[in-house]
Amino acid sequence: MRKYTVQLIGRDFEPAEKWQLDPTAAVLAVQNSADYDLLVWDPNDETCEIYPQETLAVLNDRLAHTAYSRLLNQIAQVANQQGLQITPGLRRQWYLVGDLAVLEHASLLNVAAALLSLTIQAFKPATDNCQTSAVRLRGLADQARCWLMAAQVTSLQLVASPKPLTTLLQYLLDQADVLDVCHAGGRSRAWQLANDAEALSKVAVHPTQFQTNSAWTLIRAAALEHYDQ
Repeated sequence: MRKYTVQLIGRDFEPAEKWQLDPTAAVLAVQNSADYDLLVWDPNDETCEIYPQETLAVLNDRLAHTAYSRLLNQIAQVANQQGLQITPGLRRQWYLVGDLAVLEHASLLNVAAALLSLTIQAFKPATDNCQTSAVRLRGLADQARCWLMAAQVTSLQLVASPKPLTTLLQYLLDQADVLDVCHAGGRSRAWQLANDAEALSKVAVHPTQFQTNSAWTLIRAAALEHYDQ
């Protein structure tokens, strides 16, 4: 079972605190101080990971002037044209998708599907419980990805024209809620991006929910973005 702690930045796996089965203390440490890296150790197979935390300045530089940045502008334009009131929380999730996409070298199709699923979930919130919400997000991401693939939408079309995003956003907003939870199975890249962006956007971050390695390096940046808004 994994254990968690922190080290002073730049060290070579030198725990600064006791190992804990609960990651909460380590997460709070990296959220509240730029002095720490997050450490993860699995004593069962002796795997060790160091997760240096990305800075907002570096993330912004990496994202600027990329196709991912253009896609973020595209989804914002489409949402505004649909009359949707974009909250700071949703916008923060969008930019976390962008940060994850840069670090994970994600395809634009998967990024678009992740952005759409988070947008739709924000305006069609689950009415039952958190598990239903998680299942719905996965279903929406998988459906958006499959639709874009079936329609043979290209990366160029996604950033050059709002039509693909507009059409799919309206379709998924209009479909019956029960259909939102249908998904293709497995762990699609689109769902992983959406899942991790949503997990990082919360005040209480639970890294055991992460699906990508890059999400572990965004804990502090996500906290700073949250406090800025």
